[in-house]
Amino acid sequence: MSKTMVETFHRVATINSVIAISLFTCSLASTFAHAELPFENGASGSTISENGVLNSDLNSALAEGIELDVGVTPELHALQQRWAKVNYTMTGDEQITAFTSLVSRANELVLSEPKNAGYWAWLGICQSTSAAAIGGTDALSLAKKAKASFEKSLKLDGDALEGVATFSLGTLYHKVPGWPLSFGSDKEAKKLLSKAVERHPFSIDTNFFYGEFLFNDGDSEDAKAYLLRAKQAPPRADRPIADKYRRIAIDELLVKIAKD
Repeated sequence: MSKTMVETFHRVATINSVIAISLFTCSLASTFAHAELPFENGASGSTISENGVLNSDLNSALAEGIELDVGVTPELHALQQRWAKVNYTMTGDEQITAFTSLVSRANELVLSEPKNAGYWAWLGICQSTSAAAIGGTDALSLAKKAKASFEKSLKLDGDALEGVATFSLGTLYHKVPGWPLSFGSDKEAKKLLSKAVERHPFSIDTNFFYGEFLFNDGDSEDAKAYLLRAKQAPPRADRPIADKYRRIAIDELLVKIAKD
């Protein structure tokens, strides 16, 4: 192969890598954030007192006597509430800073109870959504860390928190680029997502993520069935913000299917 041909090959490979990473970060952001808001690539700007905010959410949950799902501790609930606010209502540097703090807090929970599958799963979620906010090559590094967190959760308890690690890892496999850039695989994604919805057929999240996967895979008819099932899921009293935006995402996807 001539020198010119080699240089051309490397140029094309670089361009394709950049495109794949860009598509990954956009795709991941639309799945987990679903707010269609602009993201910055740096981590500077305002500093958020996450501990104070998390403590406020924790005290609120305890004071209101909110009934938590099985496996959700008050500390995890506070993290979930804060994550929903950061994920759905913030943008730019403020969001990146907040996600960084959430990853640190999730790590603290894991260190406090290393055999808690729910904590490991939520560490993965915080890492995944942080990747979507940061973008660029750093996103792939965070995605790999999220994969490891989800896998650890699955080893401990694959059914924890309605299979959150199963459908989250499946979604990650679906969204990240494949080899040689990363570990993306629709085959693995379908295996995990179908397993999650089979094990937890009434969950809003398992049905939504499997429906989204099927839609992206060109199967609009089956996708619609799972999205409608997701829409019928009972509201979660302990996660009102997440429910609100998940239902918005369901309706948006159903509109796209109707237009096909």
